[in-house]
Amino acid sequence: MIKPQFPSLVLLDLDGTLTPVRSPWRYVYERLGTWDSQGLPIFARYQAGEIDYTTFCRLDVESWEKAGANLGTVLGMLDEIPFPAESLAFVHSLLERGFLVTIVSTGFDRVATNLVERLGLPFSRRLRPVINGIHSNGGRLEAVLRVHEGDTRRGKGSWARRLVRFSSIAIERTFAVGDGDSDTLMFAHVGRGFSVRGPQDLPKILDQIMH
Repeated sequence: MIKPQFPSLVLLDLDGTLTPVRSPWRYVYERLGTWDSQGLPIFARYQAGEIDYTTFCRLDVESWEKAGANLGTVLGMLDEIPFPAESLAFVHSLLERGFLVTIVSTGFDRVATNLVERLGLPFSRRLRPVINGIHSNGGRLEAVLRVHEGDTRRGKGSWARRLVRFSSIAIERTFAVGDGDSDTLMFAHVGRGFSVRGPQDLPKILDQIMH
């Protein structure tokens, strides 16, 4: 393994950054055929501030159940989300050079698990997830929310601040990469942030991170 000159940390968004699917929550709705009728009205209520993030996610999973989905159904749909070659090469290159990589996402841990399986590497101190999940509780779907949208104590900005502090890595050797507005909240707490349009942009920023 080629090690970097200094210890380095990369905080990586998952959905829309390492995958072409920007929202796995919306993806499940679309696969169920209920985004326009059920998902969009719930999303509009959240955007309008009528419901908080926890309620937003709870209503989503309840809507999926009403459409006939169970845990196996949802996980099967999440398993369909692909990882382009650019994403696998990007993460592999970081790990090969000794970078610490933390995936910070409001998506689902199932997708992150699929990523490490594609990489052929287990989660470890060098590759860690800070991500939401979904499970069955008493036969009912339930979201496990570790990361929230927005600038809150569970938002990506707060997670970035904590992860950088706990890493004890010099701020100039810390990076964040993401495609959405919530990802930009991480940028203020790292040495350099990179906004991407998707996996196709990852090769362009790899050299800048490695420098």
